[in-house]
Amino acid sequence: MQSADRNGTRLAATAILMRDGESGLETLMMKRPAKGSFADAWVWPGGAVEEEDHGDALAPNEAEGAAALAAAVRETREETGLEADPSTFVAHAIWSPPAEVRPRFRTWFFMGPNPGGTPVAHESEVVDLAWVRPGDMLDAHAREEIVLAPPTWVTLFQISASSSTSEALERCAAEPFEHFETRVREGGKMFCWFGDAKFEDEDGTGKGRHRLEATTRPWRYVSEPGR
Repeated sequence: MQSADRNGTRLAATAILMRDGESGLETLMMKRPAKGSFADAWVWPGGAVEEEDHGDALAPNEAEGAAALAAAVRETREETGLEADPSTFVAHAIWSPPAEVRPRFRTWFFMGPNPGGTPVAHESEVVDLAWVRPGDMLDAHAREEIVLAPPTWVTLFQISASSSTSEALERCAAEPFEHFETRVREGGKMFCWFGDAKFEDEDGTGKGRHRLEATTRPWRYVSEPGR
């Protein structure tokens, strides 16, 4: 097991596999069991970085990403039986939970194409496994039929803007790599990130907006620079 840093944060990785379905872009998602991390939630393959994921010594600014990428490939194999090619992955973002969350995981999200083969769910960790359309998952969440964590919801929203795997990967490569350091506001009904008026000051009155509004469904993601 990889040790935590001085703030008690461990490193983790998530693998977002995509393919072109008959009705548009699809992504491979799985439902977690009713007990444990992300209980009953739909997520992508992923998990904590382990010692085996650390390869040859790299520069400090490269080592974390390389270990996370190795973990994304390993977790995909362990949870779905698919063998992803690390060279096809594009780093999408890093998600850090609110300061009060324990255990804490700083999670790298990677996007990649379908490696081929038939996915097989890991029985003890996966209740259901399916290729799904991002928009369908957002609609099901709006109807309160499924559970999605904020990072999953935001990423599905971002992916839903693309009509194909190639478009999604091109967007990912072209857009700035972002660190979503999460802060909770309004009693858990708002999640905000750097660039939002309430990121540093809960009573912030600035015009910047970078948040997920979760008071009612459907949730609403807003990213508007301050002016």
